[in-house]
Amino acid sequence: MMRVILCFLCLAAFLGWGNAVAHAAAEPPYPVSEFRLFALQERTVAAVAIDHRLPGNDIENVLGYRLTPVFEEKRTAGRLEVTLANVTPAWRELPAGLPLSVENPGGNRLKFVLNSPEAARVQVSTVRRKTVKGRDGMIRLRTYLVFSIPQGVGKKPPTIVIDPGHGGEDTGAVKNFIREKDINLDISLRAARLFREKGWNVVLTRTADIEPSLLDRADTANILDATVFVSVHNNSLPDEAIPRSRQFGTTVLYNSAAEKPAADLARVMQDELVGALGTQREVLQDRPRLVVLNSTWVPAVLTEGIMMPNAGNAKLILDRIHRQRTAAAILRAIELWRGQSVAAAAKGAPSVLASLPALTPLPPAAGNYAGNTANRGTVGVQDGWIYYLRKADSLQGETEERLWRFRPDRFLSDQLVKDQEVWDVNMTRDSLYYANWSDGQKIYRSALDGSQAAPLTDGPAQQLSLAGDRLVFVRNRQIYTMPKQGGMAFLVTEDVAENTVAWGDWIYYANGSDSFKPYRIRLDGTGRMKIADDETLFLTVAGDWLFYGNLADGEKLYRIRTDGSQRAKIADDRVGYLNFDANFLYYTSTSVGNALFRIKPDGSGRLKLMDGGPAPGPIGIAGGKIYYRGLFEDLK
Repeated sequence: MMRVILCFLCLAAFLGWGNAVAHAAAEPPYPVSEFRLFALQERTVAAVAIDHRLPGNDIENVLGYRLTPVFEEKRTAGRLEVTLANVTPAWRELPAGLPLSVENPGGNRLKFVLNSPEAARVQVSTVRRKTVKGRDGMIRLRTYLVFSIPQGVGKKPPTIVIDPGHGGEDTGAVKNFIREKDINLDISLRAARLFREKGWNVVLTRTADIEPSLLDRADTANILDATVFVSVHNNSLPDEAIPRSRQFGTTVLYNSAAEKPAADLARVMQDELVGALGTQREVLQDRPRLVVLNSTWVPAVLTEGIMMPNAGNAKLILDRIHRQRTAAAILRAIELWRGQSVAAAAKGAPSVLASLPALTPLPPAAGNYAGNTANRGTVGVQDGWIYYLRKADSLQGETEERLWRFRPDRFLSDQLVKDQEVWDVNMTRDSLYYANWSDGQKIYRSALDGSQAAPLTDGPAQQLSLAGDRLVFVRNRQIYTMPKQGGMAFLVTEDVAENTVAWGDWIYYANGSDSFKPYRIRLDGTGRMKIADDETLFLTVAGDWLFYGNLADGEKLYRIRTDGSQRAKIADDRVGYLNFDANFLYYTSTSVGNALFRIKPDGSGRLKLMDGGPAPGPIGIAGGKIYYRGLFEDLK
């Protein structure tokens, strides 16, 4: 007689028994509660979930309980039948595309049938879930009956399960503009695309703002017998620990007690993340109590890319450049861990294009002041003073960027303007505007010497710039404008916006609601249009031209007119940040260690200007000088 058997294996040493004891339990039919379906390159995997619950108030060692289905297989030419006994249906509907038919012949049995030429090659197995005891004292058990159905005869590629941490009502940490669940998902989707390009099977535990259970996430890797499982997170600490948290950077978690420990992968992963982001290296963490690490039977790690309360880390991860770098680091780490070399991107000669007019900056009266849209709010010039953000000298990094100024024509003229954490600095002839990270990222206005500072908003602002008599900023990932004297904020568009650039009467942005393609819209919210179908990594605007790193073509440098015409590739470097002056376009090149290059808009005259560092950063141009990685050099 076929039965589903419930076993309990006690810990002999702990209980003092000489032998483990197994109990067969005569139970009522077990519910078959759901089906899970995965379409891989070389196989389709269907998993049938069988559940059971029993009281466990007086039981401590729940891990010894197993739900083991016993089933009967019958195979004939082109047909497979699997009959499962002592079960009963408990699902609402079958998933679309399920390759199996399901029959209920009675007698607490279910029959699964596959009619296919591949029936003889189908593998049928069981995969158990970790046994848990809920707060209600009930022990919950689940085992999957798994059908692995071949598709063709191609070579089996490796499989990665990528788990974007949190989701749905579980936002994760919320610090410095960041809802952790959003950043985790963005990085995971980028990593998924990179792995697919390398030929991997890729399965994500979520692709939208939902909240799978922790056990469901682990089950995915177990059902697929994945090569590796990576849970993508970013870090935070309780509010009372935030000052200390600023000392922290990147760590990776693993479980040394796992069936397949991944401490070696954790070390490689941390190396690649620190190298890509330029963050501090923190102690690797052995965390056997984390569900996604102790319930996953394949090699598993959990990444904590940045420390979200740290302003420098937060500013870094808010730019998609660094989220893309994080995704690429995850790929490199796993391929290195598997003993594979990552192929270097082929480099070609820069394309030669027709000459373009000089990139004349927009006059201040016509649009953004001081070029700070292009400068990302890191430098500016007024009345002979060059304003710039400088890293603090604190070893703990508790104040990452303070605002200074100096006069190139005066010796030892450096002055501290604001002893606060600031970003997105803009200026007019008599005022400074900036996001004050020391006061909830509110927009502040002050005199040019930093005096008379006062907030203009009650809430946070990001990507602040000036356009005529309006302030342009992003809040909750949407674009707003308001009078520069303060007042009512106007929602320009409900699109998810990144890399906003105010130029004349237009705002240019990467539209996250449409795969980060470049869009433009007028300051009053009219005239919205898509400029190109390329996914941008970073963009900037100079007059009638938009320049961007084209993620659809290996992050190479492209240009296009702002009306969507004359699209062309300028350089084969993998580019990051961008800026311009009247003659050249400036960019950071990931292809050459984040070094700073300049190039003419027609693709000629490529020249390296400055060495790079662990991670790219914004490029500032003001007062005849270029500012990169904390160093000023004269423009030539």
